[in-house]
Amino acid sequence: MLSGALALAYVASMLFSLTLTRAGEGVAVIWFASGILAAAFLLLPWRWSLPLAGGCFLINFTCNLLIGNPPLAALLFPILTFSEAFGASWLARRACGATLRLTSFSRVTRLILLAVAPATAVAAIAAADLFTLYGRNFNVILTSWFYGHALGMAIVLPAVLLVARPDMIRDFRRSAGEQIGLYILIVAVSAATFLPVRFPMSLLIFPALALLSFRLGPRGAAVAALIMAVTLSSFVVSLPAPVQLTSWTLAEKTRSLQFLIAVAFLTNLAMAMAVADQKRMKRLWAGRTRVARAAQARAVSAGLAKTQFLATMSHEIRTPMSSIVGFTEVLLKREDLPDPARRQLALIDRAGASLMAVVNDILDFSKVEAGEVELRPTVITPRAIAQDALAIVAEAARRKGIDLQLSFIGPVEAAVLIDDLRMRQVLLNLLSNAIKFTERGRVGLEVQVLERDAALNLLRFKVVDTGIGVPSDQAERLFKRFSQGDSSVSRSHGGTGLGLAICKGLVELMGGKIGVDSTPGVGSTFWFEVTAPRAEAAAPQPPAAKDERVLSARILLVDDHPMNRELAATVLGLLGCEVILAENGEEGVAAAQTSACELILMDVHMPRMDGLEATRAIRALGGANATVPIIAMSADVMPQMEAACLKAGMNAAVGKPIQIQALHDVLAKWLSPDRKAKAA
Repeated sequence: MLSGALALAYVASMLFSLTLTRAGEGVAVIWFASGILAAAFLLLPWRWSLPLAGGCFLINFTCNLLIGNPPLAALLFPILTFSEAFGASWLARRACGATLRLTSFSRVTRLILLAVAPATAVAAIAAADLFTLYGRNFNVILTSWFYGHALGMAIVLPAVLLVARPDMIRDFRRSAGEQIGLYILIVAVSAATFLPVRFPMSLLIFPALALLSFRLGPRGAAVAALIMAVTLSSFVVSLPAPVQLTSWTLAEKTRSLQFLIAVAFLTNLAMAMAVADQKRMKRLWAGRTRVARAAQARAVSAGLAKTQFLATMSHEIRTPMSSIVGFTEVLLKREDLPDPARRQLALIDRAGASLMAVVNDILDFSKVEAGEVELRPTVITPRAIAQDALAIVAEAARRKGIDLQLSFIGPVEAAVLIDDLRMRQVLLNLLSNAIKFTERGRVGLEVQVLERDAALNLLRFKVVDTGIGVPSDQAERLFKRFSQGDSSVSRSHGGTGLGLAICKGLVELMGGKIGVDSTPGVGSTFWFEVTAPRAEAAAPQPPAAKDERVLSARILLVDDHPMNRELAATVLGLLGCEVILAENGEEGVAAAQTSACELILMDVHMPRMDGLEATRAIRALGGANATVPIIAMSADVMPQMEAACLKAGMNAAVGKPIQIQALHDVLAKWLSPDRKAKAA
């Protein structure tokens, strides 16, 4: 189909140009046939382009004979034309690549300057030299051949290559009516150039072509330039010259119109290419935006999946751990245990605490990474923070025979406003690591306070040990997640590799920095520093004594897990409470409706009716059930779940594993006489 269309276009263009040449006293206005043949060589495989070229050669030779050219001259015309077309196609492949994708005006310019111009120039020189044998002027043949053939090929070759590319109309799809109307406008404006008026009507060609370039793009601009060239070439030899050109010869008028066609074609094709490139960039930007949004959606989905996974794993691990830790704590309170059994239970309790530390590290890291950690500054002194942290690890150091040292520099008694819980968490992690990796010697904690300005203090903490030390190549990755100094299968120290990553996240959240200085075999110094605003010194509060009073309250316990119910009932019995049991949310709602309970302990994840739905149903009962304290008791301790519990109408949450003192404290808080009076 393409070869047939090119053959018809070649014959029509050749007849058109030959007609204009004869009407123009032998001056070639424009020659399109070479450009069509060059396009055939570029677009068609050899098995199609060579037969097409042979047929066109015979037609060209025959037409030259029919118009009266001598046989030798009639043979020279097609030979020169075909050599010109083949040379242009050969140069085009080397100038623009094998694909010949005219995606920018620079590529079109390269095609014209490096392929069209050299090929037509060589053919023009050869033609001028050969036709001097027939008495023709060398300069006239040279200029007329070069101008006509170069201009024709410069317009036709890009036009055919652009029309042959369907993707060039992707951003310029217009209705058939609009396209026909725009092309008719080009014909009308081009014909108006020859109106007998003094105004230079040729200037109207440029805005018309600009409009078409914006609407139809590079493909439409190339076709419009072809239409303009045909129209102007037709009228220049058949109509009187415009008023401004009446004194010009036909050759001068031809050169001026050739110049007009060339300028109009190049400027508007450049404009069309720029518009197409802009639309292509917008399309690419839109595509990349869609890809980015899809990637963002996948990242959000992955984050939600990770959060859900952590919540599920937390629940699944904490549920059996609740029984292990809880029953161990209950048994340790018995007075009739033999010493070996008590020692073994203590080992179980310690192992359970270690496992819970691993779970808590994972959850803490997830919170830090998700930005869900909220700082709660309180008024406290740096000395108190250091002493409290050191007191917690003192027993572990004593068991290993490690000497603990504490030193202060600066006004450590000056009260500051800082989140003391997170500060202790960082210090405990660093101190625990120092004790774990130190077999003998000492672990020291140095606290230094520097007055940065009138309102801020700089707190600098150093944990110095005489342990195994850290090689310099491993020190850089210590603060990365799941990273340890010794990750080999033979490592002698356990851990998740999250502790220091959590410390780094917390310190940076407080606006500080953390680091390590270490020498293998000598020891390590882990340090961090944060700034804290100075605060009014608060009156020292005596340490709160444990509230061990018997609660004597009627408690509704709702939990679907038999071991959890037995454990919670046992612990509540030890605390002096009367317990009503319910196995799911529906039983819990029914029990709340029929039993006068003073507090409800509600599990969250239950079949048939979960704890959130049961809480809403109990609150909807009205009366005493609208104000009875409901405490969530769940192994899911993620912040989202705690927020969902409060939103559903619960008053507080206590996490599993159940610890007797923690459960006692929360029950004592919500069963206090003051709260009962307020509820009444």
